[in-house]
Amino acid sequence: MTNPTITLERSGDIALLRICNPPVNAISPAVVAGLERAIEAFEEDGLARALVLACAGRTFVAGGDIASFDDPSFSAAPFNAKAIVEAVQAALRPFDEGEVVEARLFEQLRASPQSRALRHLFFAQREAAKIPGLGREIRLRAVRSVGVLGAGTMGRGIAMNFLNAGIPTVLVETTQHALDTALTAIRGLYDASAAKGKLTAEQLHQRMSLLTGSLSDAALSDPDLVIEAVFENMDLKTQVCARLGQICKPGAIIATNTSTLDVDMLARATGRPQGVLGMHFFSPANVMRLLEVVRGQATAPDVLATVMQLARRIGKVAVVSGVCYGFIGNRMAEVYMREAEFLIMEGASPAQVDAAVETLGMAMGPCRMLDMAGIDVGAKTVIEYGKAGGLPPDDSYRALVRRMFELGRFGQKTGAGYYRYEGRRPLPDSQTEQIAQELAKQHGIDRRASIPAREIVERLIYPMVNEAAKILEEGIAWRGGDIDVVWTAGYGFPDHQGGPLFMADQIGLPMIVDRLANYAEERGDAFGYWSTSALLKDLAGSGRRISDWQRTS
Repeated sequence: MTNPTITLERSGDIALLRICNPPVNAISPAVVAGLERAIEAFEEDGLARALVLACAGRTFVAGGDIASFDDPSFSAAPFNAKAIVEAVQAALRPFDEGEVVEARLFEQLRASPQSRALRHLFFAQREAAKIPGLGREIRLRAVRSVGVLGAGTMGRGIAMNFLNAGIPTVLVETTQHALDTALTAIRGLYDASAAKGKLTAEQLHQRMSLLTGSLSDAALSDPDLVIEAVFENMDLKTQVCARLGQICKPGAIIATNTSTLDVDMLARATGRPQGVLGMHFFSPANVMRLLEVVRGQATAPDVLATVMQLARRIGKVAVVSGVCYGFIGNRMAEVYMREAEFLIMEGASPAQVDAAVETLGMAMGPCRMLDMAGIDVGAKTVIEYGKAGGLPPDDSYRALVRRMFELGRFGQKTGAGYYRYEGRRPLPDSQTEQIAQELAKQHGIDRRASIPAREIVERLIYPMVNEAAKILEEGIAWRGGDIDVVWTAGYGFPDHQGGPLFMADQIGLPMIVDRLANYAEERGDAFGYWSTSALLKDLAGSGRRISDWQRTS
């Protein structure tokens, strides 16, 4: 017997049952039904002494087809591995009884919120790689070598991604001391991996042999891809991009690792904007999975397609963003941090703010996150945004991070930020409370004896959802699922919550719209902090889901 998915053939007294369900031969309802018919046919035939089970393609059965789990007709019962279960259960209870228990437990897990969230992310990651307008006919540019300008913490991590993938990489710095420090740090990270058994001595040697250091930017004239990773300063990055436009070879892709700045302005500075895009790595760049690929107005389709394919080659989860302040992730993080600071100035402690969102499963709250990343980094980002005219006319906006920057409280690296530190252990710091009290008085912010955890969660998360809706409205992100991938792969948002937009759908968009309106009334909305996105209102009113939303044109 044959069908498109299952074939059964006999050669002499050997029967061959083959599964063909591309791309990975996942078990699906159709496969199960076909297997049942094939086995019945094998038993009825009676001429074969043995049955061989095989799969077409490169993989044997690689799990179940989770796309079928939401089908109303789906039943867990046929998916139980009868032979295995029977062997395990034989000494304990009759097989039929064990099969019923297993099916019931499987169904409970399938229908759970965590299961739905994880399946949403599974498909969202795959959809994120599909870019409208980029067909398979586009010819990719060859990336045989890479140059990285700037050998600080980020530049080193970026370089390691390409070394790990077997791509020769040149790392350029301006002083011998900075270059030596970078090369020693990279070697140290590889030595540590080898000591833990994650790398062989041969692999370590191979990766280091692919790395070249240079004090001359002339070394960037040959690589196929050059990434600038200098400090987050618009004037500096503009000068660097102008220089790269002069020295990089024709056809080379030029990428900026900016986390917030205008990629279109930097692209124009090169004199060849069609060959430029953003490659926003997340720190530590050799560890974090996310890569935001920022598509400029002039970015050529083959440049975008090449970098998306390269992202897979270096093991990154890539999401395309349009150009705006902070792109997808940091633009949402800005409103998250805004409310965290206001809450602290109103009387909440950093520990209370962090604990409220960590109960959702966040890896760490906003205060610990910025202390680890560096308060100086966060403050400089706000300062640069102000220079570009992007800040609201509100003197209290991000006042806390700017004051701590002025005081040299940079977080873990200086032993004091939102918390004080003993090693990496965060401890309450009375200085932070004193600073918050002074700022509250200066800006006329009322202090409160206590702030409920529910309010903290709502004020941190709901504005993020609202900002995400604006990002979708503006075409910065193509799909709601892309935003969930950014936050789970790059910002520690828990996978089992499915991302901020999936979680918003679970909460209910009408509830979120209502609470945003409530805070606008309670707190005032002079600067638009609580102005609700038209898209969010529309989705809430029509009963549609924001995590499933995508542009149609």
